[in-house]
Amino acid sequence: MDLRKFISGKFYLNQYVHRLVQNGSSFHVHYWGVMPKHYDVVPHKHSFFEICFVVDGEGYYIEDDRTYALQKNMMFLSRPDVSHEIKSENGLALLYVAFELTESESSEEWIEIIREARKCSKVIAPVSDDTIAVLLWKSLLIQTTNSEQLFYE
Repeated sequence: MDLRKFISGKFYLNQYVHRLVQNGSSFHVHYWGVMPKHYDVVPHKHSFFEICFVVDGEGYYIEDDRTYALQKNMMFLSRPDVSHEIKSENGLALLYVAFELTESESSEEWIEIIREARKCSKVIAPVSDDTIAVLLWKSLLIQTTNSEQLFYE
């Protein structure tokens, strides 16, 4: 997937998709990202979750004192208040989204799911092109670059 054609899509997602409500959950989306060439980033942390999908390239995700190898078709999760960094000599093609649960609008079940996710030790997972999350990302980006404005309605 060539991410360059989807860069404009991230602007539309950031402009129009800030809140996701489904099955007793309500999420605030801080930002959507499309980065065709992501290199190094200094150690940092944020107060929300961020999920990244490696579309192409190789690099490393470093969380506290653990280093994970990254390659095409991997997802990784940055958890709130956990220091992390990304390194890549040749650049990673990444899709990413940052979000947090709006507890006041969500069920106790979802609040517990997110509490458990904060403690999750598995932060890297291989995925295939037909994984639901990957297909959803592709679908959203394709719709945002579509000349018809049905998406925005």
